[in-house]
Amino acid sequence: MFYFIVNEQGGSGKTVGVWNRVQKILDERGVKYQKFVPEAKGYAAVLGEIISEKEDDDIRLIVVGGDGTINEVLNGIRSFERVKFMVIPTGSGNDFSRGLGLPLKNTEKVVDMILNSTGTKAIDLGVVESSGRRRFFGISSGLGLNALVGTEINGSKIKVFMNKLHLSSLSYAVMTVKMLFSMKTSDFKVSFDGGPMQVFDRTIFMAAMNFPCEGGGVPMAPKASASDGKISFTFASGIPKWKCFLAFPFLLAARQDLVKGFFMKEARTVDVFTSEPAVSHTDGELFGRVSKIHYECLAGKLKVLL
Repeated sequence: MFYFIVNEQGGSGKTVGVWNRVQKILDERGVKYQKFVPEAKGYAAVLGEIISEKEDDDIRLIVVGGDGTINEVLNGIRSFERVKFMVIPTGSGNDFSRGLGLPLKNTEKVVDMILNSTGTKAIDLGVVESSGRRRFFGISSGLGLNALVGTEINGSKIKVFMNKLHLSSLSYAVMTVKMLFSMKTSDFKVSFDGGPMQVFDRTIFMAAMNFPCEGGGVPMAPKASASDGKISFTFASGIPKWKCFLAFPFLLAARQDLVKGFFMKEARTVDVFTSEPAVSHTDGELFGRVSKIHYECLAGKLKVLL
């Protein structure tokens, strides 16, 4: 059975139109399905839990929405081994769908792929833990600038204005510049895979990537793979903010390896200790302010439809 979680309250405003096209295809082909609509923010997780525990040997759970809705659903699923997962992108970022290689502007093609699926592929998920709290992420997590931007963007006037101009992808860039020069940096002590502590002073951001891109296609970790059992980490530290600003073109071109002050490493587990509490996120959703946080890759945790 196909179970669709349709976020009709999504900020991009595209979901209702996309769902109407999806529903037409399903009805024309005589596909049996159930539709669920989150009643409020956070309720998509409840629906993910309900669906994942249904008495059904073929649970095909499809999220029609953006990255925030996907994150909620992933954190609601209780029986990952029973769920075959896929998304139909309608958000402004769509980095989860981008990571899966889905066509972002061709709903009909994505639906056709889902309906014609004959198998699954196991992909990794990341998990963060801090002060007794635990949360999955499919795309990325992080501390500092990227967390500030990711968690502030949805409620910002900048995004509303850019959406009206049909330039939603630029809202991340504008917000990044705004936040960069107003944020406070922090010193990080980091242990990769239980190894000795490494110090990253005046850290502007740390990105923990399961897929290569976040923020609507920004390649924070160009070599990241959701199939290698590792998380790819990118740090910007030890450089003035203005130099980080000048490095953005290199970041957008996936050549941050050429910039002094950028550091990249892959690991299965990472522990981070910060000199000052830092804002953290999971897939752009606020996780909280933390001074100690643990990251881990859950290899092959999620089965996606092929």
